[in-house]
Amino acid sequence: MISRRNYFAITIVMFIIVFMFLSTGVITEIWNDYETNSYSMDREILPGKSGSYTVNKDKATMLSEQPRDLVVYVGGDKMEGAVETWTSYAKKNMESYISLEQCEKGSWKAENRIPYVFVIDPDYISWEKAAHIEHLEEYLDDGSDVVFCSMPDVSVIKKSQKVRELFGIKRVREEKSKIKGVHLYDGFLLGGEAVYMTSDKKEAKKRQDMDLVLPWYELDASTEVYMKGIMDEDDMESEDYPVIIWKKNYRDSCLMAVNGMYMEEFGGIGLLSAMTAQMNSYELYPIVNAQNMVVANYPVMTQENEEKLMHVYSRNMHGVGRDVLWPGIMSVYRRNMMGLTCMMAPQLDYEDDLRPNQMQLYYYLKYFNKEDTEAGLSGLNISGTSLKTKLGEDYDFLHKSLPDYQAASFYAGGLDEDEIVALMDEKALSSVRTVIEEDENDNEIIGYLSEHITKQKVLANGYEHTYRDDLRIRCVETMLGYTNILLDVTDAVYPKDKEDSWEKLSEDLGWNIQNYWKGFSEFQGTTVSESDIHIRRFLTLDYAQKREGKNIRLQLSDTARPVWFILRTHDETIDSMTGGSFTKLEDDVFLLELKEPEIEITMKSTVFTY
Repeated sequence: MISRRNYFAITIVMFIIVFMFLSTGVITEIWNDYETNSYSMDREILPGKSGSYTVNKDKATMLSEQPRDLVVYVGGDKMEGAVETWTSYAKKNMESYISLEQCEKGSWKAENRIPYVFVIDPDYISWEKAAHIEHLEEYLDDGSDVVFCSMPDVSVIKKSQKVRELFGIKRVREEKSKIKGVHLYDGFLLGGEAVYMTSDKKEAKKRQDMDLVLPWYELDASTEVYMKGIMDEDDMESEDYPVIIWKKNYRDSCLMAVNGMYMEEFGGIGLLSAMTAQMNSYELYPIVNAQNMVVANYPVMTQENEEKLMHVYSRNMHGVGRDVLWPGIMSVYRRNMMGLTCMMAPQLDYEDDLRPNQMQLYYYLKYFNKEDTEAGLSGLNISGTSLKTKLGEDYDFLHKSLPDYQAASFYAGGLDEDEIVALMDEKALSSVRTVIEEDENDNEIIGYLSEHITKQKVLANGYEHTYRDDLRIRCVETMLGYTNILLDVTDAVYPKDKEDSWEKLSEDLGWNIQNYWKGFSEFQGTTVSESDIHIRRFLTLDYAQKREGKNIRLQLSDTARPVWFILRTHDETIDSMTGGSFTKLEDDVFLLELKEPEIEITMKSTVFTY
């Protein structure tokens, strides 16, 4: 029998436990300030475009005795934008020429400078002129590295021994060879080794989009290979396979060559970064350090397309968003390192009489706050309604529901930049400070849309991932430590066939992210607005670095910190560091977080001597 004293003690304890559980929920609800956007801030007080680094802004670094690295580009418009973007991100200077004759009359020549690297489009070299080949040899002899964006026509290489010697080619085995896949070697791009090949026909149809026809060059012993084709011949040694990216070593310099058109898309900036890391004893450069996952057109807050949704999911739009889409999104989000931003679509169909539900807005904003998820605004709809009209109706709904809520991010889809800029004065976008865009014609992956608004490019569709997509992602991660994966749920709520069902889409999404981004888990997961802060620091940052013996001294401009750098070495590791911290990403690759204006890194060899 329980005594009266024990009875009262148990009752009190039970009461306290119940009270604690109830009060926790109440307190959580009170603290969940969903009525305002914690990511919103005055964009005009943030670092703006006028303060960002631009190519040729200054001839010298902040260390006056040290001139800024110079990149010399010889070629036309096709590659110039990509090279300029790379030099801007790396805080280097650039001179551009349409021919070697112009290049030889350039200011670098008059100033007797030795360029950091020459980047050359072979279509702008007159290979029949001995003087042109001699100029290229002189650049290498003087200590400048040379990168060829692609190869001269195979007929030029077959005809000229001088050209073959320049590139380290012994002979042309075949003018056109058919490969079955591509092998990317470990240690070139971040993310490790990759083999872009499959024997599964269904998988190949889904993923294989690499160039599988290329000239077959045999290289001499002075070369190192970083990517090659895979032949369908069992009796052939892999070292004899056709080469795609390789380095020819000279005494104090290197020549890098690309057999194919891999440099023409925006992944070219990552290839340039990987190449310079291979051509130098070490490479130190700033990165963004931001991994974004963006869900477009979620949530939808109207009960539209009800008949179709009941047929596919046995739920209306609200039920699909709450019970089907959200658990799937959370499952992927929690298993990966990326930050999450949901670009809200109050409605998708603006031609019916249905209107968004306020309670749905409150419901999702509460959940977003609990999961550290940002809510932005989507610019898409399915009804052909003008974007200006759509934004006006969205503003009316949001302002009436939550007068103090201001969106900080905006998903613009495939609109070109002129169209986006023209919309930024709309009331719904008056507080937006960063825009997500899909414009593939622009070489800039990140940058400024206007003085106070940044832009971030979508790099991948989460549901679809080809081999070429993967190579491009690795390139950008290598250069910037940045990714932006798009998940547009429009097809899931307006499905046309079973391939559009969320079950199928989420399965592909989970597999792609788990497998293709697993090598970048040390980079920081960010929402779009958090990524915006990183981008502004990156774009406005300037730095100077100098090595003396085992010590690397790094000096940063007066910008907000922390900022992040990648250090790539060869047979060295970091022994100690002041002014920041470091994380090993891969062999000979380190992520640096810098918190002070002056940093010193002490290196030590990893080669053991006896």
